[in-house]
Amino acid sequence: MSKEKQPESRHAATDPEKCRNMEKKYGWKLLRIEPTGDKTLKVDCIFEGETKFPTHEQEK
Repeated sequence: MSKEKQPESRHAATDPEKCRNMEKKYGWKLLRIEPTGDKTLKVDCIFEGETKFPTHEQEK
């Protein structure tokens, strides 16, 4: 019996706190935070499922 991997989404951020802010603001479930090795976008925020940022019109 194989376990299917759940879909995940990845969004880069400048620091781990930004990941927690995204989780709170958009209601996404943060699974983990991984370092990227990049000097500016230092971490990848890994969220459960397919996540997309709302468009400008959707945020009104």
